Amino acid sequence: MAGTVNTDVDMANLALAHLKEPGIQAFDYSSKAGRWFKANYAAKRDAFLARHDWDFAIKLTALAADTQSPPFRWDFQYALPADCLRVPQQTEKGGRNGRFLEYEVIGRKLMSDVQPPFCLRYVRRVESEAEFSPLFVDAFAFFLAGSLAHAITGKNSFAQTLLHQAEIALDDASLSDAMQGSVQPAAETGIVTIR
Repeated sequence: MAGTVNTDVDMANLALAHLKEPGIQAFDYSSKAGRWFKANYAAKRDAFLARHDWDFAIKLTALAADTQSPPFRWDFQYALPADCLRVPQQTEKGGRNGRFLEYEVIGRKLMSDVQPPFCLRYVRRVESEAEFSPLFVDAFAFFLAGSLAHAITGKNSFAQTLLHQAEIALDDASLSDAMQGSVQPAAETGIVTIR
């Protein structure tokens, strides 16, 4: 599904529109907004992507085990892909109805007792704004505007209002995004078993 923006500047200009500020041509030093986006856009994008298992940002891969095993606790360690922003809950061989796997992320390594290859489903860094879904674009624009608002307008209350709007848009986008495809089963915890 194609998004509604094609570049990082398009995304920035949507955020600036929420602030009723003029658009920019590039992330450069020609304006206060351009300087802010040059310094902050990539980090804000990655942080917002990592907040949800966005369909457009999910990637599947099979990881080979590192030659060195962890010193204790786990049998295998796997290097995470360079574009990995977050590792959501994992199931056996990535199956929708597979059993949930035990693992731990330490730095840029995934530790587990799972024999290689480790079938990993992860949230990746997406650097092409054309891949963003329309509801992601809407929520991310509010998030950027709220993050930028104090630097541009000097009004903290305006920033808080926009960040609140971003949370509402994120909830709506996450719900809609989660309803695409089959429902993932709920994690079975020991609490239900003990009762």
